[in-house]
Amino acid sequence: VVSGLPPETHHWTIRPPLRSANFTGSLPAFYDAALRNFRTGLVPLPAPPKRLETCVFGTREEWARYTEHRLGSDAGPYLGMGRGGFTSGGEAVLYDIGPRDTLSIAAHEGWHQYSQTTFRNSLPVWREEGIACYMEGCRQPRGSPEPAFLPWRNTERYAELRSSARKGRLSELRAVLEGSPQSFLAVSRDAQLSYYAQVWAFVHFLRDGEGGRYRAGLERMLGAAVRGTIGESLRSCEALDARAKRLAASAKSGTWLVTVYLDADFEAFERSYDRYVGALLENNGWDRILRGECPLDPPASPAQATP
Repeated sequence: VVSGLPPETHHWTIRPPLRSANFTGSLPAFYDAALRNFRTGLVPLPAPPKRLETCVFGTREEWARYTEHRLGSDAGPYLGMGRGGFTSGGEAVLYDIGPRDTLSIAAHEGWHQYSQTTFRNSLPVWREEGIACYMEGCRQPRGSPEPAFLPWRNTERYAELRSSARKGRLSELRAVLEGSPQSFLAVSRDAQLSYYAQVWAFVHFLRDGEGGRYRAGLERMLGAAVRGTIGESLRSCEALDARAKRLAASAKSGTWLVTVYLDADFEAFERSYDRYVGALLENNGWDRILRGECPLDPPASPAQATP
């Protein structure tokens, strides 16, 4: 990278030139690996149609000044965040909060950048935020220039899931699917953290729960979002009446999309998810989480599939 110029990869521009020794020279390799993970780590997805831009500032003060400039009167909620970053119009805006946490946020916001620029239909909030959390887990192998992305290696989300269960803060699945980070934050910061932990677990459930029963539906949903055909899928779904189709098309409600792409019997689907989360919480799986492995032992038994 030429001194004084923003580092670039084939798909990313990272600016301004970050003076922190934590990241000098490492961000381009991280973002290249993150993009490969976005495209292959869950289901096969296409390359973004344009270069993605990320701003990573050295201090919160620099970040706040740019946020005010970038968002104007809409900057307030972001300036009120404790730590973190945001993505707007495909551009991520972050600041240095230490190597591990900054890279975790970079991966989370990087997914938002990717989906905002690549998908013709926006995903429902639970799916968008759940996948962003799923993409956070990684570790840096010694001697390797690139990280290894391991979706189970996410101590923050796993710890919050266990804490929320212990304190009785886990929400019913329907409430999670119909809510958002903002609606849960209106209750409390703890409720918002619990929401993120639950949508993280939900993505794992869709990928691997019930013996992988829902993985094909997840792939169909993401493929429809890429092509811009979610509305068409909703309109052609025989399980929804006319009113439900109108509501689903206007709000992209999580419960309707479950019905269309994953399981027509929402109550049975919810019971399966509850069993999966219960299995995650039964044993202390910290050793496996730290290794980036599924903490289920033994693996949850797949339910008998119905024709």
